[in-house]
Amino acid sequence: MVAKSRRAARVVLVDPADAVLLIRSHDPTLEAAPSWWHVPGGGLDPGETPEQAAVREVFEEVGYRLAEPGPPVATRRTSFTYLGQDYRQAETFYAVRVPRRLELDGSRWTVTEQRSILGWSWWTVPDLRGTTDTVYPTGLVRLLDVWLQGGPPRTPLRL
Repeated sequence: MVAKSRRAARVVLVDPADAVLLIRSHDPTLEAAPSWWHVPGGGLDPGETPEQAAVREVFEEVGYRLAEPGPPVATRRTSFTYLGQDYRQAETFYAVRVPRRLELDGSRWTVTEQRSILGWSWWTVPDLRGTTDTVYPTGLVRLLDVWLQGGPPRTPLRL
């Protein structure tokens, strides 16, 4: 099977206590599928910029309207299989401070998201350092260390 290339935008949402919102998902087409945690985000729609996709994805997945995502803080290239399709994905990450601990609003989830999303939780950096769970992106702690200590890096980190 030929891998589908796509671009994606992801947003690290950080609450006033420096905790990060992570969504727990799995591939519903796999029996006994393992789960993983990830920041909100997804593929760009045709003609959409990464910034526009970041705003749209946070609203669709979380129910929170971002005014803007700010500058990119990281990039990543990854390959994975999901719903039987192989992907090669280039991701742009944004980090946004939210005014309060948000609750996910699943009313805008696609049918696939309804089948895939298992829950969500706010994670502190110590939680992330100590977990044995799978968390994407794998460089999230490094990104948070840089961003929480000094704001957005001058050039996006490569995760």
